[in-house]
Amino acid sequence: MNTLVWQIRSRAALVLEPALAWTLVFALGLAAAALLAASQGAVELRIADLFGALGDASHPLHRVLWDVRLPRAACAALVGMDLALAGALLQTSVRNPLADPGVLGVTAGAGVGALVVILFFPGSSQLAPWAAFAGGLATIGIIVALVWLKAGQTGALRIVLTGVSLQAILFAVIALLTFAFADRAPAFAAFMVGSLNGTGWSDAGRTLWPSLIGLAGIGFGLRTLNVLLLDDGAAGGLGVSVLRARFLAACLAALLTAAAVSAAGLVGFVGLVVPNGLRLLVGPEHAALLPVTALGGAALVLLADTAARTLLAPLELPVGALLALVGGPYFLFILWKKLP
Repeated sequence: MNTLVWQIRSRAALVLEPALAWTLVFALGLAAAALLAASQGAVELRIADLFGALGDASHPLHRVLWDVRLPRAACAALVGMDLALAGALLQTSVRNPLADPGVLGVTAGAGVGALVVILFFPGSSQLAPWAAFAGGLATIGIIVALVWLKAGQTGALRIVLTGVSLQAILFAVIALLTFAFADRAPAFAAFMVGSLNGTGWSDAGRTLWPSLIGLAGIGFGLRTLNVLLLDDGAAGGLGVSVLRARFLAACLAALLTAAAVSAAGLVGFVGLVVPNGLRLLVGPEHAALLPVTALGGAALVLLADTAARTLLAPLELPVGALLALVGGPYFLFILWKKLP
């Protein structure tokens, strides 16, 4: 056992040094994406003048920056970070690169939970992230229960296919809610395709707290996540309860997904594209992978949202649809490689 622990620590030391460099690169990339998001809009602002406009309350774009662009950029970064980390956690939990909150139906389950609060408790919007968490967690529980009852074990591919089927059912529930409350159809349409239009500091704050709880949970469970990279026998030999560790990782993924859904609606594929792509750069060790995954996911959604509101301005495109144009083909590519 001591030899195995030494091997894990040695491997982690080998990957952490180059991963620090990649973390710095992605941090700079996120900063550049934030500057671009703040400077672009109906009225463009040179990046050189950005900080002057932000610090000068008399500047004509001061309120636009502070009340519109910055909170929207903060929401986009939080949504991207949460979805990317949720994807990485789910992929570790079920040991399948196809796992993603959208693919497994966790996003749709969280969406149903959030919609229930929005429709029936309109004065309690602060409950939306927690209702979304309950919906996402219930989705994970149903998937695992169905797979376990059928096979006696949680097979990775079976989990993915069951999640895809459950996602279709949940989308049907959302469609029925949309039909039943047709007077709110425009808001539902934005929710269905994923949009950050109209988000403000209150939305950023509502998204921040579940995100911080999820990050804290990841920090405390980092060693356990790394042990899950081993086979179940070796992980159990190190004193780790594999089933409990996988369940806790899935719970954290559900919480992060819920935070993202409550702010942006049904945005998919971020958790699929970002972790899988970055594993090629930094490897599978979570101490190296998760920081760049968080930064990469935040930058991706921030850039996608900037493109969504500027490409065809004044027409605004749904950010979820733009991300699906990238994530859909990538999902097919991974599926083609994995299936016989």
